[in-house]
Amino acid sequence: MKKLLKFFKILGITIITLLVVAILFLRFSRFSDRMIYQVNGSEYAEFSSQSSFEEFFFEVDDDVKLHGVLFKPSSEEAIGTIFHYSGKGMHLMSSIQKSYEPLLKKGFQVFCFERRGFGQSTGEAKNSVTLKEDALNVFDQVARLDEVAQKPLIVWGQSLGGAFATMTAKERQNKIDGLVLEGTFGSFPDIGKVYARALNLERFKWVIPLIMNNDFPAKEAIQALTIPVIISHSKNDDQVPYELGREIFEASNKSTTDFWDVDSKHIMAIYDYEEKYVNDFLNMLH
Repeated sequence: MKKLLKFFKILGITIITLLVVAILFLRFSRFSDRMIYQVNGSEYAEFSSQSSFEEFFFEVDDDVKLHGVLFKPSSEEAIGTIFHYSGKGMHLMSSIQKSYEPLLKKGFQVFCFERRGFGQSTGEAKNSVTLKEDALNVFDQVARLDEVAQKPLIVWGQSLGGAFATMTAKERQNKIDGLVLEGTFGSFPDIGKVYARALNLERFKWVIPLIMNNDFPAKEAIQALTIPVIISHSKNDDQVPYELGREIFEASNKSTTDFWDVDSKHIMAIYDYEEKYVNDFLNMLH
């Protein structure tokens, strides 16, 4: 009997040790980062657009260049710049260009870039800390452009891009005039739990905060903002649950933040509520 108890004790210790080692490996190897940013079929041969544009390649590291484009209104000088952090799979030759059309018509210029290993950008997207540094690096370079520096600058983030947008707003609040978020979430662990549930792994969701690094704590970052903020989220969002958007709003400075419900698909409000969406940007100019 003593030998049996000893065996089970050793077995239990072994299992716990292996579990701890596995959790530490997944966390410090940033395995989840690779999963978050991995997108297949995002490459394209050449960028083109029916809109006026200026193309950039930002050298952010040895042998790493990030592709970005500044879309410009065709018939007039820009009234302001929108720095857009797009959703996970939205490269610059996707339908993203169509979402810019109503903004360009109103006189905005819109900038967006592709993260490492996405679209025409080189490198690998395997570390959120590196991608955060890239985002701030590109933002700073764009903010210094002559055609941007003397005009209002608004940051816009959708879905995954909302994490980057909120981070940028916190780190560069003195350089921007407003923040617009749609269909985003408060942290990577928060959205990780959602996908655990979708994969019928609800009972294991407790492990998500242990294996995922929270490099973009949007609920904490938004508390520091005093600039105008607008958050929209659809109750019908089947990718990022509505309550995650509400959580960001609840953490925000209510005196400068507005929340509006939309009845739309994931990050499609620019199409279904075009007039209000565009007016939200216009109102931030005043």
